[in-house]
Order: sequence, then C-alpha cells, then structure tokens
Amino acid sequence: MKLGALLQRVFYPRIDTPELAEQAVQNGGVAGWIMVAVHFLLGAFLIIVISGQQTRISGDELWPGVIQLFLALLYGALATYSWRGSRGAIVGMVSLLVLDTLVVLIRIKGFDPQVAVHLAAIILAIGGMRGAFARDAFEKADNA
Repeated sequence: MKLGALLQRVFYPRIDTPELAEQAVQNGGVAGWIMVAVHFLLGAFLIIVISGQQTRISGDELWPGVIQLFLALLYGALATYSWRGSRGAIVGMVSLLVLDTLVVLIRIKGFDPQVAVHLAAIILAIGGMRGAFARDAFEKADNA
C-alpha cells in the first residue's frame, strides 16, 4: 500500500463504496483498542507501584489504578461494538475520547506522549464514525 493511501485511510478514509466504508469502520475499532492498551498499562502500572509500597494500609490509594482498568474495560466494549459497525458505540467512544483527552490535558503540564496517543485515537475514531454512518446509509439504500 502506498504511503498516500495509508495516510488517507488513517486521517480521512474514503467512504465512497460499501467496502471502503467497512474499512473506515475498522478505524474506530483500532482507536478503541489503542485506548484499551493505554488505560490497561497505566492502571496496571499504578496498582503495581502502589501495592508494592508496604507503608500503604488502606486500599483507597488503589482507586486511580482501578479507574484506569475500568476505562480499559469500557473502551474494550466500545471497540468491539464499533468494529461491528455500531453507530451508537462509535459516537459514545468519540465522546469518551474527547472527555478523556480533556482530563489528560488538564492533568498534565506541557507535552506528554499520552496526548499524542489520544489525538491519534480521536482521528481514527472520527474516521470510524464517518464509516459507520456511511455503511448504514449504504445498507438503507440497498434495502429500499
């Protein structure tokens, strides 16, 4: 695959045919699984670091890690349904991605690699959303 075609598939996928729309839908699934990896690794890291400190008596310090693992589970469900072409799941994922990115931007100061990963996932998810709506339009046209 040529570089130009690859960049177009990532940044602004074509949705002219049902096959191209289906490929664009897959971008949403990829975005979700990227976020699963980010949140799972962050949550696991936080739990391992915090639980390794013997001075901690209460489990309340584990909540940030548990929240990250919950977000990974949520993104996993949204990614699975987005891969199947669910418009509700992909719209929900884009909304959650935007909120998640705003939280990361508020929490950090300066540039963080996590922001770049979030922006890449947002770009992929928007392409997936375009593909899901185009796929639905093609299916409605075929049924009419």
